[in-house]
Amino acid sequence: MLAWVAGACLAAGALEGADAPPVIVRTAPGRFEIAAVDSAAAHFVAAAAEEGWRLLQGPLGLPPAFTSPVFVRLIPQGAAAEGEPFRVIVEPGGVVSVWLRGGTVPQDTLQRALVRGVLSRLGVAQAGGAAAPTVPRWLELGGAQWWHTRAKPAQLDAAKQQAARMPPPGLTALLDGPRDRPEQPGYSVAAFWLLTFLQGESGRAGEWPAFLRRLLAGGDAQAALAACYPGRFGGPESRELWWQTGWHHVRRVRVLPVLEAAESREQIGGLARFVFHAAEGDGDAVVPLRSVLERGGEPIVAAELARRAAELGRLTPLLHPFYRNAGLTLAAAVAPGAKNAKRCDELCATFEQDWRDGVELEQASTAALEAWERQQRPPADPG
Repeated sequence: MLAWVAGACLAAGALEGADAPPVIVRTAPGRFEIAAVDSAAAHFVAAAAEEGWRLLQGPLGLPPAFTSPVFVRLIPQGAAAEGEPFRVIVEPGGVVSVWLRGGTVPQDTLQRALVRGVLSRLGVAQAGGAAAPTVPRWLELGGAQWWHTRAKPAQLDAAKQQAARMPPPGLTALLDGPRDRPEQPGYSVAAFWLLTFLQGESGRAGEWPAFLRRLLAGGDAQAALAACYPGRFGGPESRELWWQTGWHHVRRVRVLPVLEAAESREQIGGLARFVFHAAEGDGDAVVPLRSVLERGGEPIVAAELARRAAELGRLTPLLHPFYRNAGLTLAAAVAPGAKNAKRCDELCATFEQDWRDGVELEQASTAALEAWERQQRPPADPG
């Protein structure tokens, strides 16, 4: 730990003393702030951080924003001590920072670092900054695998295939495994299925959120499991049977990699919203899609359009049918290539209509389901 603190101080000095000033990139307010000497690296991490937040917001119960972001610092090559590729530090008062070493950070390392940082910040938000949160190893790895399998749905099939070839590991070994033990083959996949299983076992009583809160507060995992999932098992043997039965169930469940309508709406809405630094003043401004497309030849705009086109190429197959047309139209609008004013108008008008159609379908579907649920409720007892 002392070596990493010294490395962090050295890195801060390296950032301040570099020829080029450090680049600060912020995602949505209260989520992440990335500092790096390399602008491209900072923006790459920012995009990954936003993707991770989006995919983990549901399973981890993340708020819309924290009161202070997770601070991510990319340490120049050679500036930090040897050892772990990243370190998460919770300072007195609850400030959480993630220090990543090196130039190009491998995807799995980046995902683990950001997941640990977010979980640490969630623990601070839940319990305050008096004591550093505890992030169990299995929870960090399970969260990273959740992110990986949701970002690349084919990896979900790979996780199922790997689980089919291995016996379910003991629940006690998973929950209580020390962080400094060398990772065993299949541990990450097992952690992912445990995360999936515990969420599936959670209902209206909020078993999973309560269990997660206790874990981050440093509570004993076995005691927390028994307290938060009452009635599932009676002792160690039945607990293991409960877990092993769940293991085989979750790995066999057919999961269609399709987002819910609300999630699809949020994703498309975010990708259609452009915020650029205002030409006059220090603030940012929301720029209409038409204006962005008309200025698509400018380097900064072209780079952002290319990034969103790549994101839509991955996202479109996952969209809910209500918003599939809107995703396809937006993908055509931001696709590379020059577009005249008439073509820009056509694409924007089509997207806006497809977007309205999707919203109307979602609202009509929600209203129909709510009406059906009201009909299924038993009449109130007049007594």
